[in-house]
Amino acid sequence: MLCLSKGLFTFSYLCCGMNMINIAYLKYSVIINGRICFVRHKTKQPITFQLLSQAMQIIDKYRKDEVQQDDYIFPILDRNFHHTEQQQYDRIRKVIKGMNKSLKRIGTHLNISIPLTTYVARHSFATVLKRSGVNIALISEAMEYTSLSTAQ
Repeated sequence: MLCLSKGLFTFSYLCCGMNMINIAYLKYSVIINGRICFVRHKTKQPITFQLLSQAMQIIDKYRKDEVQQDDYIFPILDRNFHHTEQQQYDRIRKVIKGMNKSLKRIGTHLNISIPLTTYVARHSFATVLKRSGVNIALISEAMEYTSLSTAQ
């Protein structure tokens, strides 16, 4: 679980702070010409961005032989097992809970003063943008926030 947690944390950061629910639902069919093109689970808004090579390496690490376009990218959901919304919800929650436990262990090992969680990757992405002088409106859009005040 430590390796998966580290990989998904890094993937989230590299993919504009993508949240874990969206990561869980990613299928190979959303990768088009080096871009990820998907519909955000919470807001139903279409999202697209260029995949960085490091993010593609993480995807390739979890690629199985003879993958189908309908297969989930990461070993969170399985299209042959998680059929109902409740099964998917329960599985995603279980994985996030395990990830957060693993991330806290990693953070402690690295002497990081704040407890690492899946949200830290997301908020770190936004913080780096803000400290780099990116306009709050653009950060809000990149993070898919519904209001500008959330980004602030």
